[in-house]
Amino acid sequence: MSKHKGIFQRLRSILKHKLISFGHQERGAIAVEMAFILPIFASMAFLTYDAGTVYTQYKRGIRNYYSLGDILAYQTEDVTCSQLDKISEMVYKSYESGNWSRRQEAGRDDFTKDGAVDFRFALRLVKIKEDPADKKLKGRIEWSYWRHGHDMTDPNEPKPGDYIEVPEGLQIEGMEAVYVDGSLYIAPALNYLGIFDFNPSANETYKIVDVDRYFPLRFVSTLGLDYSFRDPMTRKCWSRELPYLGIL
Repeated sequence: MSKHKGIFQRLRSILKHKLISFGHQERGAIAVEMAFILPIFASMAFLTYDAGTVYTQYKRGIRNYYSLGDILAYQTEDVTCSQLDKISEMVYKSYESGNWSRRQEAGRDDFTKDGAVDFRFALRLVKIKEDPADKKLKGRIEWSYWRHGHDMTDPNEPKPGDYIEVPEGLQIEGMEAVYVDGSLYIAPALNYLGIFDFNPSANETYKIVDVDRYFPLRFVSTLGLDYSFRDPMTRKCWSRELPYLGIL
């Protein structure tokens, strides 16, 4: 028994010596420090990446929505529904090209008639006129082009012929402007830290950011929505002078 006791004592003495020498060595100090610092650096890296995706989605979305308004504001003749399709698809191509933070929904095309998962908007041409209901200058919607999932016939959805409030600087009788009404569904790519859980109780990790801006026409005083048998209206287009063809 005393023999085994001597062995245990020697082992204890060796282990104690090793631990003391490890603590005195530089390598030991570095290992202990890394054990504390590494998780902090990893958390900061994930947070920086998440914040970067949010910022990139916002900036790219805003810039491309404004591009839609600028392109239409510089038109010199009436547009058609198919031209609005081409313009919208061209701008979306710019939005998605090289966009590492772009969100995609499995099982669907990127940019359908209802818009993309994180890029949905409506384009409206408004004419500043006096609203007969309250005698105030407002924007009467002359035509609309939808690229989101809302139903054009929804009572709460502004439609051609309706009057909407416009900024004070646009309240000039007879002025026409392109109104870009978009939404950005912003969400981080990783979100391991849960920092950007915008509504955790509802399991919603995205934030809907509304983008709305008016673009007065530059070269013409009016911009109509033209149509013909060769270039007819679709369910995405609706002009004030016509019934909504999408329900026919």
